Amino acid sequence: MISGESWTRIESDELGSRRLPGEALYGINTLRAAENFPVSGMKIGSLAPLIRAMALTKKAAAAANYRLGKLSARKAEVIGRVCDELMAGQHAGHFVIDVFQGGGGTSSHMNLNEVIANRGLELMGRACGQYEHLHPIRDVNRSQSTTDVHATALRIALMQGAPGLERALLALAEAFAGKAQEFGGILKLARTHLQDAAPMTLGEEFHAFSTALRHEAARIWPASQGLAGLNLGGTMVGTGLAAQPDFAETVIAELQRLTELPLRRDDDLVCAAWNSAGLVQFSSLLRGIAVTLSKIANDLRLLSSGPRGGIGEISLPAVQPGSPLIAGKVNPVIPEMVSQVAFHVAGADVAVGMAAEAGQLQRNAFEPLMAHCLLTSLGMIESAARIFAERCVQDIRAAPEACAGNLSAPGTLAAGLVPLVGRAAAADISEAVARGEDLGALLRGQGLASGDPAD
Repeated sequence: MISGESWTRIESDELGSRRLPGEALYGINTLRAAENFPVSGMKIGSLAPLIRAMALTKKAAAAANYRLGKLSARKAEVIGRVCDELMAGQHAGHFVIDVFQGGGGTSSHMNLNEVIANRGLELMGRACGQYEHLHPIRDVNRSQSTTDVHATALRIALMQGAPGLERALLALAEAFAGKAQEFGGILKLARTHLQDAAPMTLGEEFHAFSTALRHEAARIWPASQGLAGLNLGGTMVGTGLAAQPDFAETVIAELQRLTELPLRRDDDLVCAAWNSAGLVQFSSLLRGIAVTLSKIANDLRLLSSGPRGGIGEISLPAVQPGSPLIAGKVNPVIPEMVSQVAFHVAGADVAVGMAAEAGQLQRNAFEPLMAHCLLTSLGMIESAARIFAERCVQDIRAAPEACAGNLSAPGTLAAGLVPLVGRAAAADISEAVARGEDLGALLRGQGLASGDPAD
């Protein structure tokens, strides 16, 4: 608890009674969970997309229960108002449970139920804890269970986050495409196995980066559709225990209206109660994006290495000093950050797979870990891609002299051209370049390059 809080409220459950801070919007269930899981210091309130999606789910559930005659208009309206506040980012400090927790998300879910109930009581002119007027389970959680609410909210949060990730990747791809256009006429040495290979343009190299990122971006929306099937209304194990017969259809229709997402009721709610395949597939997507980003980042580090003792064919923008001892040294810190994000995402993908496999029988107890890994990875990749574009790629400069020098070194150019034009012609072109003739014109004369520098 926060030091200095006044312990003025008493709540009871089947385990006994506890005192809570009078101003706390959470209740006794949250208090016990906070004491049980002081693990990482990362609170569920930091997973803002999940909190927003859970609040959205609760708002839809309240509206559905009202329409089915199971909740009064006043209670449904108050619950909706609190959920609107939560979706606007208010009350985040009252979500105090660690992201690493037992119970399959029950602690996070009860934290939410209690915050909604107690804030609702305040709006009704009542004191926190007066649950006879608005109860966290009988009212806020009517016709629901952690199994369906937490799973539904996680899937909605990921689907809502997918467009932002797609935009960030496309913006990065556009930044590389701009550089490809700028560098289109700069001939350089291509390398395979880190060994000298054949001539290409720096523009072609950067255009390939852009293409790879566009391919990754194109995979995001189809992958997110694998999350559209919801188990909401299935309650604890998918059988719909304690839910109204029409609740699932009613609440999912309301969620469709609120989110404008193509949500649907899963075909088999018992399967959906434990099956995390869609989450595993989305995690694999994130890992694939991270791998592509790291590969590109590593290539930029290699191409900018030196600048005098390495390849040095490009220079990355100087965003901070690189050493307290070596004046003028600048490190490739943005690409290094991108690769570290990729390493984290790869590890998170392993954790998601292990958590999905370890779910037993009708419930997966490890969904909180999956939520933390997936939402954190999605947010980190989006931020890394945006920073990569804005603070690195758009200000990369080419070093044409280094490109030309690496390409025209004795024997290098001829060796690269032999598979293309034969040994004799390769030697002739190499000698012509050594005399100062333009390599691009010579290659075009052999039909190996077009007249358009962007090609």
